[in-house]
Amino acid sequence: MKNAIPVELMISGQSDSSYHKSHGSAALSPEFFRLLLLLAGLSYLAIWSTGYLRTMIAFLALPSLVAAIFTRPLPSGRVFLQLGSLAALIYMLANLRGPTPGVVLLLQFAGLIVFLQILVLENLRSAHGVIVLSLMIILAVAAMNINFVFPLILIPYVFVFYLVLRSLAVHRHQALAKAPVSLHKRNPLGLRRLAIGTLVSIMIFGFLWLVMFYLIPRTKSFGIASDISRRKLKGFSDTMSLGESGLLEDNPAVIMRVRPLEDKTQTPSVRRRIGNKLLRGATFARYSAGKWEKGTKRRWYIDLRRNNGELTLLRNQPAARDMHQLELMLEHIDPPVIFLPDRTVAARFSVPHIAYEEDLSFYFVYRPGTTRRYVTNVILDPEEPEDSLVSEIEENRETAPYLSAQGISPRISDLGLSLVGDSTTISTRVAKVMRYLRSQFEYSLEQRELEGVDPVEDFLFASKEGSCEHFASSMVLLLRAMGIPARPVGGYTMGEWNDIGGFYTVRQRHAHAWVEVFFPRSGWIPFDPTPPAMSYGPETEVGRLFQVMWEVYEGYWFGYVYSFDNESQGVGFRRIAETVSSLLDSVTFYLLSPGFWLLIIAVVFLAHLGRRRLSRRIRSYNYWIPDWYSSWESGIAESRAEWETPREYHQRLLGLEIVRQEHADLLAGLAELVDQSSFSPYPDRDKIKDSAAVLISQISIEKSTSAIHSPDQKPIS
Repeated sequence: MKNAIPVELMISGQSDSSYHKSHGSAALSPEFFRLLLLLAGLSYLAIWSTGYLRTMIAFLALPSLVAAIFTRPLPSGRVFLQLGSLAALIYMLANLRGPTPGVVLLLQFAGLIVFLQILVLENLRSAHGVIVLSLMIILAVAAMNINFVFPLILIPYVFVFYLVLRSLAVHRHQALAKAPVSLHKRNPLGLRRLAIGTLVSIMIFGFLWLVMFYLIPRTKSFGIASDISRRKLKGFSDTMSLGESGLLEDNPAVIMRVRPLEDKTQTPSVRRRIGNKLLRGATFARYSAGKWEKGTKRRWYIDLRRNNGELTLLRNQPAARDMHQLELMLEHIDPPVIFLPDRTVAARFSVPHIAYEEDLSFYFVYRPGTTRRYVTNVILDPEEPEDSLVSEIEENRETAPYLSAQGISPRISDLGLSLVGDSTTISTRVAKVMRYLRSQFEYSLEQRELEGVDPVEDFLFASKEGSCEHFASSMVLLLRAMGIPARPVGGYTMGEWNDIGGFYTVRQRHAHAWVEVFFPRSGWIPFDPTPPAMSYGPETEVGRLFQVMWEVYEGYWFGYVYSFDNESQGVGFRRIAETVSSLLDSVTFYLLSPGFWLLIIAVVFLAHLGRRRLSRRIRSYNYWIPDWYSSWESGIAESRAEWETPREYHQRLLGLEIVRQEHADLLAGLAELVDQSSFSPYPDRDKIKDSAAVLISQISIEKSTSAIHSPDQKPIS
């Protein structure tokens, strides 16, 4: 005890300045340094999840990490810190006018500074910079339209962040004590306290993040997509080569999500019809040796601001009950094709301009690194074209590029003519070609090595199997040989339905090709000659389980985080305001209502009356006390209160010295006998009564009105 007093005096006698000086200059333990490295690495991964981790940042940051691990602190580290910071600042300023958003440049700058700070980690003061910068990076990434990778980084970051804060607290006590706690030993907080503290910190951090995410005003400047999600689409640029168009890829990369916006679209029948829709992208005109090219590369621009972002594709719009709204959320893709469901009547965009080509293929005009959301009004039922004779087709500007015989070999032409027979209408010839392709050919994703052989000829006359692009290309060339304008279309099927999030997930493997045929009185009508193929999916039970779990996670994340923007926030705020306003109106109405006050008075009166009756019942609610115990306690001057249990009563008797302390065990045994008599399922009350008589005979009462020392003095009934 004598040694402890001076230590206590020295701690209490430290001044604030001496504490802060010793606290800031305290050396870092190896464990704490590793935690800081892990914290910086997780913030580095957060930047990577946005896709904006540039080569320069990685080039400067990774050597800093290696140098910090093997040489700490790095000699002349502050020189590297200053030079690296200057280089990062120059890089950021040089790119301010480029396509990269300013907030992303700041994010890159902070990511580099974090690792440069590690070069000069000597004490707690320098560690504070790493902690603060890493937290700023996490908050900045959370404010962006993030992808599904970020929460997988956020969870371990919160755990490590808590460990860092805990270590800071331990270092603080080390600075205050002369005999510091060693971090090399077992965790002084204990595993249980560590687990509880981690759980509490995750809950607090998660709650604060949710509050910030849903309440901080959303701005369009933060609508920055993850550049890591950029998809380089094949088959949607100026050319499409058979076998290389990307339509053969079993790639799970997400291209877009399609969400029905109306309750009427949630029925199984309507959802099935939506699932049959095709998402149109680009069309092609000229064919040569396995390669399709566009008819024209010229584009025109539409100023959507004139019509409040509305694009009308069909002037005579059907009734509202026949249309359904589908929201498309397109990932960052290249080229920036606007995919529209077939039979789209109108579309609403949030951008000022879009581009289109002569074949009514639409494209976004935007800087790299952005995603787009747009709403389409769609007719679900397939269009029934008004049939015409083939002889009624006129060769004009609209049809001429798609009647060209270029690329049609004599064998393909002869095959087309042989299928014509005596048919004279467009629909009859289209039906014959589709029936021929679906009955005589098989769908396959296997690619054949073709040297100098036209892929379409090989498909029609040799292999008899191929992918959707082979079916579509063959149908187009056969119809052109019959004198019918036709063109291949590249796009996507509707994909997989996510029941949790309420949307379709369209992946790269859902890429598809089909055909559009021209009818003079109806325009271009889509036809799909490809037979149904096997659906993609995991082959094992474990794979299917993981797929379901991922879809649940993806659905919740996308539905409540990824798709949350300023419009969603505005709707939420309006609903809260409407609820509060309705509640206030209801409260005001009841406060001004005489009937409400009469009801309150009646409730108060009944409560008071009931309280009195309950009190009387409680006073008579001692039926569970055995008669022999009531007989014994009645002979004691200090009576038992109505609310007291026998054990509480015995404690009071001992405290008042009415019963001697050496008889405390006898009172405990007596209370146990009361419990057995009252609450035991099958009590032997005669035996309990005899045992109680023995105990009562041994208990001495110092102060009593009629001291009862044995059952003979007062009978127990």
